[in-house]
Amino acid sequence: MQEILRWCLYALLFYIIKIVSFSASTWISHIAAYHIYSEQGSMLSGIFLLLMLVYGLYKAAGKGIVLLVSFHLLLMYVFPQCPAWMNMVFPVLVNYSLRMLPCVLAGLLLLRTSSMQKMIAAMYTLHLPQGFIIAMSTTLRYFPALKEEFVHINAAMKLQNISWASRLECTVVPLIVSAVNTSDEIAAAAVARGIENPGKKTSEITLHMGISDWLIMILVLIVVIAG
Repeated sequence: MQEILRWCLYALLFYIIKIVSFSASTWISHIAAYHIYSEQGSMLSGIFLLLMLVYGLYKAAGKGIVLLVSFHLLLMYVFPQCPAWMNMVFPVLVNYSLRMLPCVLAGLLLLRTSSMQKMIAAMYTLHLPQGFIIAMSTTLRYFPALKEEFVHINAAMKLQNISWASRLECTVVPLIVSAVNTSDEIAAAAVARGIENPGKKTSEITLHMGISDWLIMILVLIVVIAG
């Protein structure tokens, strides 16, 4: 009994060490990310917007530029002239939206310039865990299907001439039901294609780092280090 209690105490001690180390690493990474987006957020957003223009995503880049300029104008000129009660809430929301803008632009750039097949091949090349690849591939396939369903629901409401007051309810309820069905269909399609097979995966696509990829990585690294 004493031997069992001793090993239980060892297991509990190691579990506590694991929780503490995980919490510390998460806290440090969050602090680092917060500092980076606070200091270099606008510059990173500018880099991603420039890359969007290079890849021909003019419409998305235009919206991003409008958001970036609007946020800065609100923080610099509009909110300082507003009453105190307004400055207690809205500047915080705009500030955090401005800091999250690089993440949104990076994700949008990834989705618009890379196919799902390339992203899955890249994750396998990086030797990421199988569970992570399954979750990411299912999630990335989920949003386009949900967007398509939203377009269909909106078109159906226009045909039935539903008033604006009732459109929120008529959109949310079918969208929730469709979201559940869509997630099941995507998961079933992924399983049917053998995504859960533990064997080694192969792909007809062979990915290589190009000159432009290295230049972009070096540029972003210089921006982060310079701050």
